[in-house]
Amino acid sequence: MSLRLGILDQSPVVAGSDPERAIAATIALVRRAEVLGYHRYWFAEHHGREHAFASGAPELMIARLAAETSRIRLGSGGVLLSHYSPLKVAESFRLLEAFAPNRIDLGIGGGTGADEETERALAGATTHAVSYPQRVGELLTFLGDGFPTGHPFRHVAVTPVIGRMPEPWMLGSTRRGAALAAEFGIPFAYAHFIKGDGTDVTSLYRSTYRPSARFPQPRVLLTVAAYCSPDAEERDDFITTLRVRRARMYLERDPRPPTPEEARHYSAGAEARRHMQDTTRIAILGSPSDMRARLHDVADRHGAEDVLIITVAPDYASRSRSYEAIASACA
Repeated sequence: MSLRLGILDQSPVVAGSDPERAIAATIALVRRAEVLGYHRYWFAEHHGREHAFASGAPELMIARLAAETSRIRLGSGGVLLSHYSPLKVAESFRLLEAFAPNRIDLGIGGGTGADEETERALAGATTHAVSYPQRVGELLTFLGDGFPTGHPFRHVAVTPVIGRMPEPWMLGSTRRGAALAAEFGIPFAYAHFIKGDGTDVTSLYRSTYRPSARFPQPRVLLTVAAYCSPDAEERDDFITTLRVRRARMYLERDPRPPTPEEARHYSAGAEARRHMQDTTRIAILGSPSDMRARLHDVADRHGAEDVLIITVAPDYASRSRSYEAIASACA
């Protein structure tokens, strides 16, 4: 099976950096990714993480980079729909599709991407009590052929009317997300970098898939945490730093990113050690000589034709080198 490579970018703030430099590094990486032949580039959405991520508005990053690229698909990984009006999301992504015809992916996420206080602030006072599945249904209908006669939204005009729609993807790491993607008949992006090799999740999606007019067959994309370098010490720095960073993200509200030196001397309690072990189990590390086989192996287990690589390295230079090495290894 051929494998299309992409990138999921959280615009991570690394030790010694700041959000502005994180955004600049993302912009530079998108440009480089297109030259390297990556097929997709998705921007994450996080909130309330001042010291960790600079990625609160993927639709703005898509608009910014659509004008500077010509081939690579740009998307959200994903829009956290529980925070937003489905109509507003539909109109925003239709406009993006007008900017970059046939290059826009609308990844829909069911998580909150925030702590409880930030979640309340995002929701505001006007949010109506609509379930997440209902929001997904409304969004897909606004993007598609519209609502049936008698529906209260039947006469709502969704602009711009361009005769195309972005490609929708349901993001998820659980059976619930897989079942929802199957019910709506849309592609499913499984977050391997969060839950690991849960083939039961992607199997459920395939076995319960309801074909839709646009997607008669199920489609699976994997998002994996990976790092590629011929230097074993560099690979050790990556996994050591990532283990501590992820553990602290679970245990602290907004921790500052550690340097490799700080990570090596991190004093971990029992809960932190559990999260660190999970990171070691999930992350895919390799040299250029074996990375292709490792990525194909995990993709084959899930029947995925697309793999998005997420790399939160200790610094932006090593992150870029890893993406270059992966592109070369998998060419």
